[in-house]
Amino acid sequence: MDSLNMTDELVSFFTDELAEMRLQTKYENILKAPTVYDGYLPLKKNARRGDEDTEQDYYPYVIVRFLYEKDNLKDSNVMKFRLLIATYSKDERQGWRETLDVMNHIKFALKEVDSVGPGLLTGEIESALFEEQMKPLWHGVMEVDFATPSVQLDRSVLGDGFNH
Repeated sequence: MDSLNMTDELVSFFTDELAEMRLQTKYENILKAPTVYDGYLPLKKNARRGDEDTEQDYYPYVIVRFLYEKDNLKDSNVMKFRLLIATYSKDERQGWRETLDVMNHIKFALKEVDSVGPGLLTGEIESALFEEQMKPLWHGVMEVDFATPSVQLDRSVLGDGFNH
């Protein structure tokens, strides 16, 4: 399992697990499930050119971001992922609760299955809300580790590495 495939597995898993949630958006009376992205948010449209979308249109969302991998080259491989959670709430006192709710859904879903694709959840699930919030936009972060099968190369296909 390589890191790109594991990222895709996590995006699919979180999309399914969060599909039933209904969270606030910047539009009155429109609720939606968090959209799950890999890596980074898509480019936002330019409001100066007459495009109507702004960054707030993406809320709520979860970004699955690959951080790093430890491969001991023989028998174990661990990948670390950061999850960026963002919600929208005009409630300046309690708005943080929606972000924490998404984080709890993610944590409970991971603990229930214990693995995603070939990745086995290991270590701790770390969660934190940002200390400074850009109200009405609320953010949190999670980090999770997965043990995955170590990639083994078929050396007979590679040859000895020298061209004679």
